[in-house]
Amino acid sequence: MKLTKNIRLSWKALLINKSRTFFAVIGLSIGITTVMVMVSVGNGANKKMTEQFEKMGANMIVVNSGKMTKIIGRQQTSLVTTLTLKDADAIVEECPSVEKVVPTADTYVKIKFGDAATMSMVQGASSDFTEVKNFPLKSGRFFTDIEDKQSKRVAVLGSQVQENLFGDSNPVGETILINKIPFEVIGTLISKGVSADGANEDKVIVIPIQTSLRRVLNRDYLNRIFVKARNKEVMKSAELELESLLRKRHRLNARNKENDFTLDNKLNAMNAEKESSEMFTWLIVGIAGISLFVGGIGVLAVMLLSIRERTGEIGLRISVGAKKKDIVWQFLSEASMLGISGGMTGVILGLIISWVIGATTQWQTYITFSSIVFSVVFSISIGLIFGVFPALKAAKLDPIQALQKD
Repeated sequence: MKLTKNIRLSWKALLINKSRTFFAVIGLSIGITTVMVMVSVGNGANKKMTEQFEKMGANMIVVNSGKMTKIIGRQQTSLVTTLTLKDADAIVEECPSVEKVVPTADTYVKIKFGDAATMSMVQGASSDFTEVKNFPLKSGRFFTDIEDKQSKRVAVLGSQVQENLFGDSNPVGETILINKIPFEVIGTLISKGVSADGANEDKVIVIPIQTSLRRVLNRDYLNRIFVKARNKEVMKSAELELESLLRKRHRLNARNKENDFTLDNKLNAMNAEKESSEMFTWLIVGIAGISLFVGGIGVLAVMLLSIRERTGEIGLRISVGAKKKDIVWQFLSEASMLGISGGMTGVILGLIISWVIGATTQWQTYITFSSIVFSVVFSISIGLIFGVFPALKAAKLDPIQALQKD
């Protein structure tokens, strides 16, 4: 009952000067809104990045031939011819942390169907391509191990290649020309968009690896091997096993040479990106905290002015038996009311602005329930922290002097 009475008296006191209370609440809400929007953008970026890596296969390690470098966000590798199909077979047989592998060899060539033509990456791969790369089929089927061993001229199209060559028509069963060699289209892949590495996953044609090496590329070495670890927990072990095995097979230890391959651990890359994103988010939140500090100063100013205007009321309450703790709780109640009002207003504005950003821009926003609770609690805390000094000052007033000043 006493708490309810305190809340009622607090609202009554705050509404005496509506404009002053309004600006104090707005000051707090601006800070909370800024925090909410920045956190939602940061969470959205993390969520989108996680989804991208999950699409690629979070427990996947890519063995690239040669030394891999990044130029303007895109991966480039030096030409090395030591990575072979026998390496892929050895990885499955000798690395206990590895579940499956997909050896690949690719090149960009001209693709034709009737009068339509497009440039596309033709990627030779094994039959486990869709599982290891987490790349489901949209229609048709994928080629089998037998078709791979027999070097069959069959192809599975990425969504953009399908659109460029066939439009809305179903390409399954049609024949396309890859580098002037006829291939039967047996399936299509779902759309995945641009990968975290900056590659367009939809502009690809997948053919059997044996067909790629013998009929299209006329070579015996690979560009890369996609390795699927048994789970995320053994990623590090799988990476160490891969490095040890390939160094042994390529006879690098005996000659004390550097690796002629590069391991790209997607889980490490995802964690690194997450850490960078979280650091940026907390930096922005720290800057937004300055706005909250300014809002707290507004609460302090409102409370100090309120004490000055209500000196007589405070003196009267003390003189009729009110204890110091009652005065302290009264003014802390008013400060917390300002904090709650500012927090709720900031959360509502933050939700609206975050939704608008997500709906009208390419930035994905994501708000968690915990961030809403944190924002409200933080706003109340700001109100209480900056209300402590005025509350203690009010409680220390001498009732006689207070009544004389009134």
